[in-house]
Amino acid sequence: FFFFFSRMTPAAILFVLAAVGASPAWPRFSWDTVPVFYHSCNFSGGFSDDALKIITKFPMVTIEKGQGVNIASEPAEVKIIAALKQVKEIDANISTIFYYNSVLDWEMYEMHQKMLAHPDYWLRENGKVVRLHGDGSFPQPKDGMLVFDFAKAEVRDFWMSECVNATKSGFVDGCFSDRSDSSPPGASEAYAKGHLQVHQELQKALGNGVLVANHGYTMPGVNAAMVERFGATAEAMDLLNQTVQAGKIAQAHAGYLQDGGDQQCKNITNSLAAFLIVAGERSYYTCSKGWDVEKDPVEQAWHDEYDKPLGAPLGAAYLVGSVWHRHFTHGTNVTFDTATNKGTIIWGKAAALV
Repeated sequence: FFFFFSRMTPAAILFVLAAVGASPAWPRFSWDTVPVFYHSCNFSGGFSDDALKIITKFPMVTIEKGQGVNIASEPAEVKIIAALKQVKEIDANISTIFYYNSVLDWEMYEMHQKMLAHPDYWLRENGKVVRLHGDGSFPQPKDGMLVFDFAKAEVRDFWMSECVNATKSGFVDGCFSDRSDSSPPGASEAYAKGHLQVHQELQKALGNGVLVANHGYTMPGVNAAMVERFGATAEAMDLLNQTVQAGKIAQAHAGYLQDGGDQQCKNITNSLAAFLIVAGERSYYTCSKGWDVEKDPVEQAWHDEYDKPLGAPLGAAYLVGSVWHRHFTHGTNVTFDTATNKGTIIWGKAAALV
């Protein structure tokens, strides 16, 4: 990370060196209002002051791989950390999360250059190099990307070092691992075992730092998971419940047209009601169509519902016919009908916390 430090002022470097010894910021949690998180990136580079005023309202912030991707001068690691630095300088208590992929070798990262220098790190099937495609919203080669061969200990160490080094910047509290449950076609049992092992070993290296395993609802030895396709469905609620029951920090991401007619976050009532029926301690909600501010402008990230009074749940949800009910201490009452995938939220009258 010399490249990152070389572009900082002496005062900023001193700030980092002091922060490196600090414990990672565990995401704040409160039932007073809806617990929420932010996950996105800006293809054009850093965030404006107005954007940061909104982003820093969220207690947990993840910056995606596409941060500054339209600016070719620096690798993704530098740009992601620079964005998280912007967040930390406003509120050091926000839990900041560095995004990377546990299957795909996205070429905007500096680690791709290291992969190119080590062909023995590449996953192969019957002697042929495996290449896979990812989210088409982000630039990638036509023939697909290289895949990390986690059957090999040196590859596991290499992949883990990316996250650990990011936390040494002083601006990163943890990491988001995409495709944490995915095995490429034809992958061996040794690969699958190594894929789980590398997450467990990384969590040990991070200690209390957050490791969000996308789709890793019940992954043992990892402290957080995202339900990426959360929505107003019984199936999505079950996945969130599995994550909660596993004792994990749970991120519920809505907005993929599975929201009971909420129209990709134009109205979040149905998906939010589904979330509140299931949410446990350390569960967080967000809604976005995608993972960049071009699709989801920052100005639209904070919904009015996030300022409404909620309160701790008075108990677990209960089912009457096809309708789930749950009540909260600030007088908020929530229902969700699994027959229609529609929810209602009657907010309490306690003063909103803004």
